[in-house]
Amino acid sequence: MDSLFLSLAILAISVVVCFLAGLITGNYSHVDRLWSILPPVYVIIWFRDFGFNKAFIIPAILVIAWGIRLTWNFGRRGGYQFSFNSGFSGEDYRWAILREKINNRFLYELFNIFFICGFQLGLIFAFTLPLYYLGKANHSPTFTDFLLYALQTILLMYETIADNQQYAFHSKKNKPPFSNNPRYRLGFNTFGLWKYSRHPNYMAEMGQWVVVWLYLVSATKVIHWSGFGALLLIVLFFGSTVFTEKITSGKYPQYSRWKKAVPIFIPLFILPKRSKSKKIFWKENDIVFVENKV
Repeated sequence: MDSLFLSLAILAISVVVCFLAGLITGNYSHVDRLWSILPPVYVIIWFRDFGFNKAFIIPAILVIAWGIRLTWNFGRRGGYQFSFNSGFSGEDYRWAILREKINNRFLYELFNIFFICGFQLGLIFAFTLPLYYLGKANHSPTFTDFLLYALQTILLMYETIADNQQYAFHSKKNKPPFSNNPRYRLGFNTFGLWKYSRHPNYMAEMGQWVVVWLYLVSATKVIHWSGFGALLLIVLFFGSTVFTEKITSGKYPQYSRWKKAVPIFIPLFILPKRSKSKKIFWKENDIVFVENKV
């Protein structure tokens, strides 16, 4: 069986299984559980045809490393909690909020099949697809490719650090003595990389899949059409982040002010000017501002 056809078959099966699982259990986070698993699966399938291609091997290994790391991070936050009595227990809180807004089971199941399952699983396949065409390209790694390998590795490390900082913050914020610290009492993370960007992990996530597409551009010397997957991912992240931040602003009174002090994705240390409003934010919330410490 052709490796592309096999990966498309896995995509179709995933859509059906996730839709039925959500319909039956009322838990709509099954796509979330596959988000970090499917790209490595696709890549491993394509290895059968392209394992000889040196330009394919390193990006494929980096994508597999990305999947292992993200799966582990999702798992430690309870994403794979399972019991034989109730099935998977973890669900993204945003789906519950959307169910209240749609407030019609039939309409929500249409949303489930077309967006949660169809669009998102199709998107996962789409932003991984440049690697398939990279494997088909007759290309030997160049200096540009090695720069891209380094850039993807940096972005992978950046996302790992950001996720670890976020996990540590939320693990500590409600426990003494941390709960008495003004910076923890805010309720949202302003430590480490999160001090310079409201969503450093998202920035690194989007950047990695743009790099995956750039491997193909480097190999073919054309703006390959498969880049639409990375573009749609960026659009999804922007829309999802706007929705998430609206919820966060409702939970934490100071978050709206933090949004004015720190950029959404691109960190302050990359931008040409730093916002003075961040120091004002620290002062008004009784936080000692130390620029070079997390």
